[in-house]
Amino acid sequence: MIASHIAFGWIALAVACALCLLLLRMRRRRALRRPSGPSATINVPCLKSADGRVYFRLVALDSKGYTIGRGRHDVDFSLPATLPGIHTVSDQHARIYRDALCGAVVIEDLGSRSGVYINGRRAPRKTLLRDGWTVRLGSVQLTYRDGQEDTGPLN
Repeated sequence: MIASHIAFGWIALAVACALCLLLLRMRRRRALRRPSGPSATINVPCLKSADGRVYFRLVALDSKGYTIGRGRHDVDFSLPATLPGIHTVSDQHARIYRDALCGAVVIEDLGSRSGVYINGRRAPRKTLLRDGWTVRLGSVQLTYRDGQEDTGPLN
């Protein structure tokens, strides 16, 4: 009898921990979505679609980075199921992160079937990103913005 109460307690604790982790992950996803004000976008890299349906803020981008795909539970950024061409995106399609050695932003193909394209060309497994470059995951096209203000041409 006591053993069953102890076992039930451990199960309840495990379920509570799993729910807490799920809620924290959902909170993180919401915090990384579209900013609330114009000043919220300054100095924060992002990936966005031309029509505005996709806007992923890459807050505190580090060497762990963020996974992107059409999956619902195993990615940090889940692309909307209503996007045209979403069927060409893998559940875990790519990872975007900041290289720990050089500080550059890198996108890595996670073994997707349809690949990652940068500015219209098939990218190798890992590719550096620059401001304004187009990133295509399958047939879903996004633009990478580094969050830095453009200074314009030098005279």
